[in-house]
Amino acid sequence: MKSLILATALAALPTVFSLPDVVAKELPATCSSYPGYDATTQIAGPWILQFVNTENPAIDGFGSTAEYSLSVSNSGPTLRWGSITIPTRNDIAKTPLECTNNTLAARVPTEVTAAGAPTNVQWTPLVLSPYPYDMELMYKITGGIPVKIFEHYINGTKQPGVFLGAGVNDTTWGFKYQAANVGSYRRDYYSIRVLGEGFGEMLANETRGFVRIYE
Repeated sequence: MKSLILATALAALPTVFSLPDVVAKELPATCSSYPGYDATTQIAGPWILQFVNTENPAIDGFGSTAEYSLSVSNSGPTLRWGSITIPTRNDIAKTPLECTNNTLAARVPTEVTAAGAPTNVQWTPLVLSPYPYDMELMYKITGGIPVKIFEHYINGTKQPGVFLGAGVNDTTWGFKYQAANVGSYRRDYYSIRVLGEGFGEMLANETRGFVRIYE
C-alpha cells in the first residue's frame, strides 16, 4: 500500500526537463544580426523574448515581462531600475524589445508618479547587471555590461532564433521564483540571470534554460 501511495505521488510531480547540449556561436553586435532587421531604419524588431528548453516545464515557452525597483524619499518615490522577467502566467501583456543603435532595448516605464504609478514608457537600453553574481537583464542601471547574441547548434544543426548571453559563449540562464511586489504589478514572477564561469553558483530552487528572441 505504501509503495502504491509513493508511486502515485511521484507520478503527480511535474516533469523536469533537461538542458540540451548546445554549441553557441557568437554573432556580430549589430542590429543586422537580430531577426526582423530593417535596413532603412536600421532597427530590428519589435519582438519579445521567449524562455525555452527550460528545466521548469511550468514556464517553458513563456514570453518576457518586466518589473522595477522603487526608492522612496521625502520628495516621493523614484524608479531606480528595472529588469526583464518571466511571468507565472503567459496570458498577460508582454514587454516588447527591439534593437536600435546596435543596442538591445525594451519598451518600459522609466519614471513613476507621485502616487508610485509607472509612467513615461519609452524604448530604454538593456544591459546586464554589472554584478557577476547576479547578471540580470536590466535597464536604468549604472555600469552595465552589453548583452551578446548567439546562434545555437545541436548536433551540428542550427536551432531557430537568436539567443541572448554573455561572456565566452555563456547562453545558459537561471530562473528563480519571486513573490509579487509593487514593481511587478502585484504579480508573482521569475527573475532571470546569466549563468556561467565567474557568474556565480546556482541558487537553491533555481532552474536553467535559454533566452531566445521570439518574432
